Amino acid sequence: MSSAFSHRFNELVLQFSGGNKRHFAELTGKSQSHIYRICRGLSRPSVAYLEHLYELFKIDLNWLLTGQYSIEQHPSSQNTDLLMVPKLDIEASAGFGSVNNSEDITEQFALNKHWLSTQLGVYGEQLAFVSIRGDSMLPTLHHDDMVLVDLSHQTPHQEGIYIIQTSDGLMAKRLKQGKQHIDVISDNHDYPNWKIDHSNAEQHGIAGKIVWCGRSI
Repeated sequence: MSSAFSHRFNELVLQFSGGNKRHFAELTGKSQSHIYRICRGLSRPSVAYLEHLYELFKIDLNWLLTGQYSIEQHPSSQNTDLLMVPKLDIEASAGFGSVNNSEDITEQFALNKHWLSTQLGVYGEQLAFVSIRGDSMLPTLHHDDMVLVDLSHQTPHQEGIYIIQTSDGLMAKRLKQGKQHIDVISDNHDYPNWKIDHSNAEQHGIAGKIVWCGRSI
């Protein structure tokens, strides 16, 4: 398998899972080791797997295999100002955690890159939509809100609302960096605040920063 193919395959992993090979493996029903081998040019994907990728993402298989775009999918015929952002079938609890191991892509949304950069200050393409469950972030976030998460922000350099990975699942919380710890804050004062420090840091990871939220009226 050529290095050119593995480079294009890595582009798919970056586009649909933010470069996370484990996540891409889960999304596409393959083992993590198999995805690593394809990305390194050590293995060849089967025809069945290529068909599965097309069904999931509607990718241009001609481009993936040869580097040449199909006529109907050539970049000149597409709006390159738009970025396709997936909505993942996972829930981020605004409460005490939501356990949901499914990370399938349920749908995709086309967002204008200029709007992302000028209005939200987002310049990368590691983005995903997730749904909020619970009320611990009221009045900022409501139950069933759909939030846009920048997966490239995994350190709270500035105060903001982030998605945290915990042993209980995913949580949406306001984070504030201290000298030796991170304050984990619930906007709803009925819920307790807590800290991430050296004693529990291994049990908590930051998946990304919430940069936008939408809800039905």
